[in-house]
Amino acid sequence: MTYMQFHLAFTLPAVAAMIVWYLICFRTQVFDKGKFGALMRWPVIALLAHVVMAVLYTTPWDNYLVANGVWGYPAGKVIATIGHVPIEEYLFFVLQTVITGLFLLTLRFRFKELNAPKVAESRIFRPIVACVFVSVAALGLVLTNVSWGSYLGLILVWACPILAIQWGFGGDLILRRTKLWAVALSIPTIYFWLADRIAIGLNIWWISSEHTTGILLLGLPLEEAVFFLITNLMVVSGMLLVLEPESRARLREILKTPGFWWKATLVMWAISMVPTPLFPKLFPLFSYLSTALLAIGVFGAVKALIGNKAFVLAIVTIVFGVAIELLGTRTGVPFGNYTYSAPGPTIFGVPILVILGWWAFTIVAIAAAPDRGIRWLAPLFLVAWDLGLDPLMVHQGFWQFDPAGRYFGVPISNFMGWYVAGVILVSILLRIEPRLRCQGLKSLRIVFVTQGFLMVVGLIIFKLHAAALVGFVAITALTVLWTPLTQKIRLLRQST
Repeated sequence: MTYMQFHLAFTLPAVAAMIVWYLICFRTQVFDKGKFGALMRWPVIALLAHVVMAVLYTTPWDNYLVANGVWGYPAGKVIATIGHVPIEEYLFFVLQTVITGLFLLTLRFRFKELNAPKVAESRIFRPIVACVFVSVAALGLVLTNVSWGSYLGLILVWACPILAIQWGFGGDLILRRTKLWAVALSIPTIYFWLADRIAIGLNIWWISSEHTTGILLLGLPLEEAVFFLITNLMVVSGMLLVLEPESRARLREILKTPGFWWKATLVMWAISMVPTPLFPKLFPLFSYLSTALLAIGVFGAVKALIGNKAFVLAIVTIVFGVAIELLGTRTGVPFGNYTYSAPGPTIFGVPILVILGWWAFTIVAIAAAPDRGIRWLAPLFLVAWDLGLDPLMVHQGFWQFDPAGRYFGVPISNFMGWYVAGVILVSILLRIEPRLRCQGLKSLRIVFVTQGFLMVVGLIIFKLHAAALVGFVAITALTVLWTPLTQKIRLLRQST
């Protein structure tokens, strides 16, 4: 059996059946025939939008899998390929989305009652679920570091950021109709599991044993089971959100929220950090992209707090960053003797990547540090970051120290220099704008933790395990300085 014959036997008949079933249910449930077009238009638009997104989002990922031998197809089983992927595979993106989407749309006529679990109504439900998906994506990054976990890891890294956004936005809305959600997810998933098992058995496509765990569920590789479960979860969750009227009201409210755009930019920054360790050849591109997004997002946060004076702070920080780096590369003060070899644009020989980092990291350090002793504590947050950042950049060849230090090629003087330079810059910025101390920037604390977390994961993937441990300990220790528990203990001591 060829790949196209597989579609003729399994997916195309399922699509035809779903279309007929949906139209029958639609005509029997909608009694006002004059509203047929209006009532059908939005669900169909939602489904087509998901089809387009599925093709656009899956295409580069699937090409990467085939190019790296994670899965493939025997000769003569496919008609042609676009890139590394068969035409029939692109058709699968479309047909799977249509089958699952139409199944959900049809079930909506039957499962109309609201039966959300109480836990979904909690204010912390959505953030917690989003954090869980982000953590699973991070686990996926770690799995890509070992051959047997690469396929499973790539699935998790690719899908979980989308699920984090979906459930972080409207996890409570998705579970408003829990029975609908469960049935719409489970039945198509089981169907695709069976079809996939048959296809693998007929050698229509194969899954690499080198890049998988070797765990089989009734002959189906664990990774394939996870793939169809998680892709159908994305389709079902997305469709439920789009079709829920409150989703549109919530989106409009979010778009009107002060600071939405800089917060959205920081979300994009976090997402851009995820694939960085997966594509070593694209490390410079992702580094510039993520650093630029971080710098823009941080600037937006500062501008929302102090207005156009943010431009002054940014210019001062850029000038300081260029000056201190020029001093360092020419005299060795205060970081030690080092030279740059980072790709990309420079200003007087200093990579723009580094200059943007001075701005973004310093502002986040000020936001993360406690108010009391902020001039002396904020630079410690810079050093904590640098305990992981410098080993990584030296490992990637962005700069080198001469002589190389004992800490992954980085001398201790570098971290001392970071602290001294940090004290000077933080003092200057606070002198220009004391409002940087206020609570308006404290929301950037999550950036410090996120950057630290993703950096530690990246260090593990690049096999810099000791640097990952040191960075984790340093970031965790400083984070404790501003946890609510620590603050309560301080208040208790003051009262006694």
